[in-house]
Amino acid sequence: MYDKIYYCIGLFFEIRKDGLFSARYYTKDLKHKEKYFETLPQAKNWLADARYEERHNFIVTSPDMTVDKWFTYWIENIVCDLAPNTIRNYQERYK
Repeated sequence: MYDKIYYCIGLFFEIRKDGLFSARYYTKDLKHKEKYFETLPQAKNWLADARYEERHNFIVTSPDMTVDKWFTYWIENIVCDLAPNTIRNYQERYK
């Protein structure tokens, strides 16, 4: 039934030899994101959600996150590509 590679306006879907569907895209900073699913609708839903979050810059965290945990998360995941001196300055000012 599914023996083709599906292209859709710059987004890439394919079916692998093991029968799983692969959905992938590139983020704004050109990082490659890919995930595998059992059905094509699952892959399309994940891709739509991921692209929406990418466009709207959602940061998904737990609701019981403390300020200390948030700062650690922010340093490690959001501003991690800044210069080491800048990160050190942020850490010194926080403490």
